[in-house]
Amino acid sequence: MTRKPTLRGWLGALAGALALLAGCGGGVGSGGTGSAMALGTVEGFGSIYIGGDRCDDTGARIEYDTVPGGPEPAQAEVKLGQRIEAELDAGSAGCKILVARIAPEVVGIVSATSPLTVAGAQVVVNTDPAEGPVTVFDGYDSAADIAIGDRVEVHGKAVPVSGGVAIRATRIERKPATDHWVRVAGVVNNLDANAKTFTLGALTVSYDNSTTIFPAGAALANGQTVAMWSLTPVSGSSVSARFIRVLRRDFANQAAVRVAGPISGCNGANPCTTPVIDGVAVQITSATRFTWGNASDVVDGRSMYVRGTFDADSGMLVANTVAVRRHDPNAGLVNLLGTVTDYASAGSETDFRVRGVPVTTDGQTTFDCVIGDGKLVAVAGHIVGSSVLATRIDCPSLAAGTVVDVYAQVANLDTTARTFKLGNVGPLLSLATIHYSDLTAFHGFETTPLADGQYVALRAVYRGPGDGFLATRVILDDTPPASPTGGAVLRTVGIAHGITGTSLKVGLIQMAIVPGATEPLGSDVVNGTVVRAWFYRDVPNARWVALRVRPAPLF
Repeated sequence: MTRKPTLRGWLGALAGALALLAGCGGGVGSGGTGSAMALGTVEGFGSIYIGGDRCDDTGARIEYDTVPGGPEPAQAEVKLGQRIEAELDAGSAGCKILVARIAPEVVGIVSATSPLTVAGAQVVVNTDPAEGPVTVFDGYDSAADIAIGDRVEVHGKAVPVSGGVAIRATRIERKPATDHWVRVAGVVNNLDANAKTFTLGALTVSYDNSTTIFPAGAALANGQTVAMWSLTPVSGSSVSARFIRVLRRDFANQAAVRVAGPISGCNGANPCTTPVIDGVAVQITSATRFTWGNASDVVDGRSMYVRGTFDADSGMLVANTVAVRRHDPNAGLVNLLGTVTDYASAGSETDFRVRGVPVTTDGQTTFDCVIGDGKLVAVAGHIVGSSVLATRIDCPSLAAGTVVDVYAQVANLDTTARTFKLGNVGPLLSLATIHYSDLTAFHGFETTPLADGQYVALRAVYRGPGDGFLATRVILDDTPPASPTGGAVLRTVGIAHGITGTSLKVGLIQMAIVPGATEPLGSDVVNGTVVRAWFYRDVPNARWVALRVRPAPLF
């Protein structure tokens, strides 16, 4: 059963988010000293929430956990439900991310749906926010839509199940089936150095002299956490590794570490004073403070959040504070802070995005203000299938550090001052000066320079009164097509699925394909493709009709 956020929890989270943003100033990409890490699941934005902490991602470098020559995607985007490893600014009073590495647990083909099995690994869907982050779907409405032969990316961590272990998924994202490489992460067991085989859960991995192992010179051993890549599909329950990365957690002595995830390693001990979370051995002492739950609640499979200091001599994270998720009354509450994009309304229900996260409303949603594209909002809600169902939406004042997303036209470009303004945009940004710098990432401008009149998808951070916005990402986008009826044309970005000759779905939006109105879909638009879609309301039939659907790999 979905739990609504308590008023105290929602107001506290909103106030905390705004305080964090106000304290960020305008600094982008500032460095730090010392060492600090956070390992966990992304559970909100504005900035990034990890294990209940709001971590400022302004200026952070985003990348995939990969190996040189490995097949991971070149473009990285932090999404709800992903597992990430974040290097933090140890000199910051708060949680400020310098580098965030996206680390899926499994990428591969679905071989069974009951139980759900991907690349030889059993996957379980979680609907109980007290047990862990609820599974987010992207490219599917629910687990019932997943089919044998689909290619998916799964984020999560192993938990005990009858007969072994399974990955409790925090995110399941559909991918195009045109790729064939496989990634599986887990703990090495049953290592046979002579036969050069080991197991990751129920998957038997073989390796040979052509397998590249990172770091160079690392020796495999039982109990290690590794990520394995294969360039060929899983056969039965076996796979041949092309790359193996030993996921060493070589934290510096006395490094500040935060880790959230399912507990393992207790093996029935109670109290369990040496649990393991995400491969990190934790030491619970008499000085450890429990903010939620107590020592008897530390049980294999339950989710827990730990803050502590790494002791290099023992190789353990000495816990300062511990929170057992099932006792947190706000577990499962998703907070989003940012501007509305891709707004579409159908009666009492609306669909839109905040920081790239699909949000929907219903008759129970409480609105503090009228919303629309470009409006700054704070959303509180819970994950339901492939979106956040909002229980409350507020419109806070703009604060320094706020990240905004917008689709608009470039105007008043000044290449000397490195500034421009935006046309065809809401009041929040209509008169604002947008600055760009060497830190700004430009995509799609390889043959066409930035120019007035271009439509761009922009992400920027507000630096404060008088300083305007600093663009962190500018993507060259399509000029919108015209509606055959002359009515409003809307846009969205998401994973295409349910494609037939007469319809498709992009994210949450079902669209009809109508000859003469819909541009022909290219061969590169298949189930699992990230697309930009333009659509309009076919008034006689009261339906959404697709006008143009094209791949959008950078969104």
